[in-house]
Amino acid sequence: MNNAELIITLTLIKGLGRKTINKIIRQGVLNSLETSETIDYLNNINLKIKGIITKDELKYANEVAKRTIEICDREDIKISTLLDEDFPQKLKNIDDNPVIIYSKGDYNNLNDKGVAIIGSRNPSLHGVNVSYKISSILSQKNYTIVSGLANGCDTFAHLGSLDTYGKTIAVMPCGLDMVYPNNNCDLFKRIINNNGCVISEYPPSQAVSKYRLIERDRLQSALSEGIIVIETTENGGSLHTVNYAFDQNKIVSCYKHNKNYSNLKTVKGNIKLLQNDEVIPIYDTKSLNEFLKKVDNFYKYQNTNQKLQIYENTQQIKFKFLN
Repeated sequence: MNNAELIITLTLIKGLGRKTINKIIRQGVLNSLETSETIDYLNNINLKIKGIITKDELKYANEVAKRTIEICDREDIKISTLLDEDFPQKLKNIDDNPVIIYSKGDYNNLNDKGVAIIGSRNPSLHGVNVSYKISSILSQKNYTIVSGLANGCDTFAHLGSLDTYGKTIAVMPCGLDMVYPNNNCDLFKRIINNNGCVISEYPPSQAVSKYRLIERDRLQSALSEGIIVIETTENGGSLHTVNYAFDQNKIVSCYKHNKNYSNLKTVKGNIKLLQNDEVIPIYDTKSLNEFLKKVDNFYKYQNTNQKLQIYENTQQIKFKFLN
């Protein structure tokens, strides 16, 4: 089996979750085994796999994996696994890291200096304008804009980048043979056709779910050195990304609306976030530049001092940002 076939096969075996597969990969011998040896290996290692893996189960999973690869070849979807040398370092260095990534577009963008611009699906007109403007400014400064292709703030973050000939990454909560939300099909294609990239950890035919919407938020944070929340309600989905960003020690910022917008429901979450001293308020050019300085320092710190190897140990090493 090649790397893609092997990892997809493992993801299809009942009882083998992402964390368990990560542990198996760290053993460092799996990709050297023959198919017949793989069953014995999986059944003998002490990883609390639920049930015994049978030859028929492995064979069926492998057949589905081969069909998945055929679909990806047909749809021009690149498959990257944790066993591949070009798997993005940023995605290796987080807790609960993905073991496989599907992508379309310019894969090299995943290593760029990124800022996630996120927010409500139903923002105010002011929020839409802020999302677009900040994205445009950052794109012209050569930051890659990361977002989730959702309606509202995400959409205008991607558009602000594209309209200024910048690079943008969309992290999807479903297989790349479909687009969520469907009304952003043209935006999805535009990102791919203009040196951007769309990625997912889910294979073709995997539909969106509430769980996957939350799961993908950790990847938006992982691909970014910092995040900017444009607008959010007190319980908005953007807060999942914020929490992942804190866990990953990323630079977290939030747009500070003036008093004219303080009564908006989609700003209540901003007000709450800004009560946290770790959240950087952005409200003008100076405050934005201060945020970007910290992003630049973090990016430099990662790339000069934190070239981690996935096999080093089973505990992920977290970055500590140095002021």
